[in-house]
Amino acid sequence: MKILICIDDTDNLDSIGTGQLLEDMCAEMERTGLAKGGFVTRHQLLIHEDIEYTSHNSSMCCEAETGDLQKTAAFAKEYLESHAAEGSDPGICILRLTDGADYGKLCEFGRLAQTVVLRKEDAYAAAAMYPDVLSLTEHGGTGDGVIGALAGVGLRLTGSDGRVKGKIRPETEGERLTVEEFCEKYPVDQVLTEDGDRLPDETELVFTEPAKAVMIGGTVTLVAVRDNGRWIPRPHKGNKK
Repeated sequence: MKILICIDDTDNLDSIGTGQLLEDMCAEMERTGLAKGGFVTRHQLLIHEDIEYTSHNSSMCCEAETGDLQKTAAFAKEYLESHAAEGSDPGICILRLTDGADYGKLCEFGRLAQTVVLRKEDAYAAAAMYPDVLSLTEHGGTGDGVIGALAGVGLRLTGSDGRVKGKIRPETEGERLTVEEFCEKYPVDQVLTEDGDRLPDETELVFTEPAKAVMIGGTVTLVAVRDNGRWIPRPHKGNKK
């Protein structure tokens, strides 16, 4: 079965960061045979003086496949408790994905978390609408991480939110590839312009600087921009979390 795992509020200024923690967790689950995790997405939440966060107030989410949801969930929660940074307020959300399910309320919560100051009570109320398929738990400190953990799941479910963790780096400076060749070589499924138009497979890209993939329409997407008459992957300067 497929699940979504999202964690938030696990780090401090000296720790490895929430995204790395989730990647490490998935790697350990795969090593033990519990689950196989996919790529991690970063979901930006509201920046506000009433919200405590370490650096950028973002949550981290990934999809995983498991044959034993109960054991996988128990492992993930124990791993979070053991590896979350001192002084953090970690929360974790685990959702079992079901074909044809209506996740509208979760998506709505995710969008709200980008514009409104929410409380733990709001997160638990939203989670209660999915009692048979969703687990939302706090694992230290104030536990406020449950807000971002639930929001991250909702935003991942929209299919059009979040940056894929990790930069895509050119193999050689100024590497020239068609769109089709780029998608075969790098972890990207489509290339769009900033206006949302899909670039034809034969379009040449000049890969000059590290770039980031984003989620658009449920697809891992590279955004390309015009630069001196040529198409280049949009450069991106990342951040810690």
